[in-house]
Amino acid sequence: MKLEHFGMAEPGDCRVVFAADAAELERAITAEQAAANAPQDEEDLLTAAVNRAILEGFSPLYGRLMDEHKLVPVTDPDFELLAVNRAEGFRAGAQFFALPPLELGRCTGFVQPIQPRPIRPLTVELEINRNHGDEDRAADAAGKQALRQRVTQEIYAQRCQQAKQLAEQELIYQLGAEVAGALPKQLVAGNYFAEQRRFNLRMQANGVNFDQYLKVQNQTVEEFRTMLHAQAEQKLRSRLGLLLVADREGFWPTEAEVAAELANWNKKAYGEPTFPTNDARKVCQHLATSRAAAFVIAHSTLTPPPEQPVMAEMD
Repeated sequence: MKLEHFGMAEPGDCRVVFAADAAELERAITAEQAAANAPQDEEDLLTAAVNRAILEGFSPLYGRLMDEHKLVPVTDPDFELLAVNRAEGFRAGAQFFALPPLELGRCTGFVQPIQPRPIRPLTVELEINRNHGDEDRAADAAGKQALRQRVTQEIYAQRCQQAKQLAEQELIYQLGAEVAGALPKQLVAGNYFAEQRRFNLRMQANGVNFDQYLKVQNQTVEEFRTMLHAQAEQKLRSRLGLLLVADREGFWPTEAEVAAELANWNKKAYGEPTFPTNDARKVCQHLATSRAAAFVIAHSTLTPPPEQPVMAEMD
């Protein structure tokens, strides 16, 4: 694989053009033909061979770019086929985003309250009917009251745990405000659209109409978009901030730790494998940022929730 061009549209927005000659393409075609369920159509075979050649050949090229240009990629590369001819080979492009020049302020001392959701009396009754029906029917008045107190405490304990997890996420979110510097415009835009998709899915899951949501929040469409854009950017800054914390505090894993994690690939955490240098990069960053997040949380303050459950208004 031959590098033809490397540059940045702006700091962190990396663009690559590379090429493979006919011999490299032919080796990939031969490998595809020998594989199980090999494509029979000539065009499908060529497409599969190009994909194989890119994933196998780009990996060392990607590693060299990381080393030579001191890059810390933060996204998977997106590939684009520019030209292909079996007799000559192919040219392709790749775009990925790397950590731009950023400054990290403080990474400790954040404060976030743990705020469990109030419990509705109906929620308690539904839980009793679902899991404690026989006990409730057999109890006298005092027993029924004691049962409801116990179930309320159980629900409250669950909600406190959920609220603690959300509060820890908010501590990491606060870190984003401490990350200063320009971010690549396309990276910010991509995160905004991803945040918008997640919001839409939540609305659909809860059966909430967007117009209803705006009415309840007393927002215009433009105000909502501005808010969502700001949230998406701060979440992005918080994720990049964890890389800066890992660097500052020395949380990068050893080669042996990365190798062990690669050997037990976690599809839920990393998605489908791509190519070796990128997979190693993802594992390394995941281990480092997990340690950084634990550090931020351990050196910040979670304000405890009320000792007694907070009950909502009667349904």
